[in-house]
Amino acid sequence: MFRINSIRIRVLVLTGTLFFFTDCAGRVKPWKFYDTHSLDVRVLDAKQWLDGLELVMSDLDEIMDREIRFYLDNDIRIYDRIDPSYDAMTSSIDRVDSVLKKITSIYDLMKNTPGDSLGSVPEDSSLSYSKMIQSSSKDIALAKKTYFRGLKNLKKGFRKDRKKLIFIEDKYSHYQKTLYELKFKRDQFQMDLKDFDKILSQVLFKDDGSFHTKNVIRISKRLESYEEKMDAFERFLLNIDKIALNEVGGRVILRSAANKNPMKFMKRYDRGSRQYLETLKDMRKILENI
Repeated sequence: MFRINSIRIRVLVLTGTLFFFTDCAGRVKPWKFYDTHSLDVRVLDAKQWLDGLELVMSDLDEIMDREIRFYLDNDIRIYDRIDPSYDAMTSSIDRVDSVLKKITSIYDLMKNTPGDSLGSVPEDSSLSYSKMIQSSSKDIALAKKTYFRGLKNLKKGFRKDRKKLIFIEDKYSHYQKTLYELKFKRDQFQMDLKDFDKILSQVLFKDDGSFHTKNVIRISKRLESYEEKMDAFERFLLNIDKIALNEVGGRVILRSAANKNPMKFMKRYDRGSRQYLETLKDMRKILENI
């Protein structure tokens, strides 16, 4: 990753990071775990946080390489804002990775030592495995706080030049909740649809060509069309990460703050959500009148 050598900036970063860690030291709590299972959950959560940032930071690196070069040559005030902030973010990620490896090493030592448990004290230590892991876990909490503070300041720095740094996942992270809510509403119709299928089967078996038969078949086709539309929107929500990435071209983008236009996938979400709910209302009316 491209970084610009600047002793002055490095001093600012180290000083700022040290101040922030000191400032937050009394406000973060170590991991709480009561057994190996709950500890496994904590370790997995930290690993997933790092894994989730890997691709995001890769895209952000490209943006920052370009922008840091630009502002170093054209606007040192903006440079002095964004470069230390980004350094704080990357340093924090490295810190979490380093501490997590330390915790994993301690944990592995315990698991590979017959008879040892979280409450056991290794021969070369005065602290139990549990206390050592808890102590180190506080460093992870501090580093994550520094990361988010750096991210906040990075966004502020770009806003000074009327630019907006957008993390695409932030725009669709709530879509998963929408999917669950819509599917829950849709599932409420399943018994009614099963009852209608029985009616349809009886009608098709008789096939007497009556108005009732034709009406049931017509309703069946309409309901089938509704089901296909709802299935399509659910697939959209399930695959939103790929859809958004293909549309935008990256997990992070930088654009003019004056650009208020929502992205295409956001418009599709708003439109699709309304249509989905309207479809459920129509289905309710149809099924109630059969």
